[in-house]
Parts: sequence; structure tokens; C-alpha cells
Amino acid sequence: MIDLKQDLVSILCDLIRVESVTDNEKKLCDTLYETLGQFKGRLVRDNNSLVLHTDLGKEKRVALIGHIDTVPIGNSTTEAYIKDDSVWGRGACDMKSGLASMLKVLYDIETGEITPQHNLSYIFYENEEGPIPNGINALLEKQHLKEIDFAFVLEPSEGNYSVGCLGSLAVRKEITGVSAHSANPKTGVNALDEAFRVYDKVKLMDSRIGSVQSIEGLDFYETVNVTTLNTFNAFNVLPPRAELIINYRFSPHRSNREARELLYSYIGEEGVSIVDEVGSSYVGNENKSFLLQGIDSEIMQAWTDIAQLNAAGIPAINFGPGSIKHAHKPDERISISDFKDFYTNLIKHL
Repeated sequence: MIDLKQDLVSILCDLIRVESVTDNEKKLCDTLYETLGQFKGRLVRDNNSLVLHTDLGKEKRVALIGHIDTVPIGNSTTEAYIKDDSVWGRGACDMKSGLASMLKVLYDIETGEITPQHNLSYIFYENEEGPIPNGINALLEKQHLKEIDFAFVLEPSEGNYSVGCLGSLAVRKEITGVSAHSANPKTGVNALDEAFRVYDKVKLMDSRIGSVQSIEGLDFYETVNVTTLNTFNAFNVLPPRAELIINYRFSPHRSNREARELLYSYIGEEGVSIVDEVGSSYVGNENKSFLLQGIDSEIMQAWTDIAQLNAAGIPAINFGPGSIKHAHKPDERISISDFKDFYTNLIKHL
């Protein structure tokens, strides 16, 4: 159990010290389950995800949401330490600082430090750093999040609002040739020749879609890239097969279907299978009542689970401590002063 009487930084350090790499979240979930069990509310556990709904007699319900898993430790550390006004360690910004904020909010409400204007729900979910579907999908499918009117996902956003995100379409394009000895290439068909033609078409598409776009004054751009090229072949054989993985990051203006149609208009549909597909997202002005003035907004030049929540009818934005620039890096860290400033702003929202 985590001692929530501690200050915010100490809570974060305790969370970092519990390793929770994707698919290995049970120990942290057990710890959080014991911690949350001290508080009034309806606590639900689904595998290694937790939902705590508290009822404060208010009209609306706001959720604070964070994933409990991290990327692999690698050459980072779970031995949390403080240096240069920062907390260092795996998960420091992505996103155990967000989890620490959620826990501190819960404690500060219990002790009367905060008097919220909404009912609050706290969602701690597993497997965000893994493939879709993740823990959010399971909670949505089982109707554990159906009462929520607005959600803050506390992913690192430097304390700004990410009110939208790009969608992501990843496809595998398989190309077939005819094998031949590399000393006698005229008897075969090199699959790489067609693979490079597809690569050129992807580069052409990227040049046409890459100009800066805007939604209500918020800039972003689309991009498409070949991220993998394989031939699975010996050095002295013309490859009879080539495989490309192509990743298209698309605008909130486009649906998944429109994104597929545009990509296929360049690379064709033959030999194509979808590897991963997640929609884009944008929260419009009708939800501004949950936000504060004076905080910068952006369209995230990436994808997050706010897209899945919005698609399920739950208006959601990213609003969290720390910088994505430090996420997944060996020197992952979060500025203590920025962390405390974020918590002060979070309280103002609530």
C-alpha cells in the first residue's frame, strides 16, 4: 500500500519503485487496489485495471485516467532518485507522475483540502504501451466508464491541453516476385523492384499531405512513412517476396475509412492487410466548460487513448505533467517544480 500522507514527489517515487512493464502490471495493480480500498466509493477490478467511482452528490462526473504500465526498463531504472530538481526513473513522466496526481487528489479530497464541483472517477488501466486492444477497451466494453461526462487523461502534455490527436493506420504490403540466382537475374523477378516503386508512391503521398493544417487555429500535419522493409532472403538469391510496413498518421478531419481509401489510392489494395488502425480525435468547443482559460491547447502530433474515449461518446483530452520528450528514454525524468505547478492547476479544474 502507498502512504498518501506523503508529499506528491514521494508518492511518485514509490510508484516508480514498483516495476510495471506492459504485461507485468499485477504487482502495481495489487498495490493500488489496496491503496484505493481505504476510500469510500465503488471500486472495480478488471484483470489489472481499476476503476473507483466516488459519489459527492454532484450533477456531473469527471474522470481522471492513467495507464499503470511502462515501456521496458532497458537502461533506465526503477530506483527512483532526485537530481537537478527532477525525479528520475522509468515511468517518471510516462506516466506515474499522472498516477501520483490522481492518488493525491483522492487523498486531498478525503482530508478536506479540495472541495470538488463534480463527482470524480479514477481509472488506472493496464497495457497502454502494448498493442490495441488495451485496458481502456476492456473497461469500455464492460460498461465500467458509462457514467462519465468528461475525462482528463493524464498523459504527459507539459500541463497543456491536447484537445485532439492524429489517427494511425499501419498496413502490411506484400509483394511477390520470382526467385533466381543473383548471378542469373534474368530468370527471375526481383520483388524489391516493385517494393521500391511502392516506396516512391508513399514518398509522393507524404509530399502531398504534409503541409500544415489547422483546426480552430491549432496546427498539425499528416505524414506517411515506410517503417519496415523485409525480404527474408539469402544474400545470393533474388527475393521472391518483399514486405513493407507503412504507417499513415492522419488528420482529425478524416475517418478511418477515408484514411484507408487515400492510402490505397497510392499503394493499391493488392497484398495489403491492416496491422493496426486507430481513429483520430478532436474535442470541440461544447466541452470548454470543463477547462480553464489561459492554458495552451494543441492537436497532438501522435495518437493517444483520448481517441478511443471520444469514439465511445466520452469527451476526453490529454492534460498531464511532464514532457513527452523525456518519455521512453533512458534518462526519463520530470521536473519537480513543473510537477507541482501541474498539480496546482489540476486542483483548479476540480
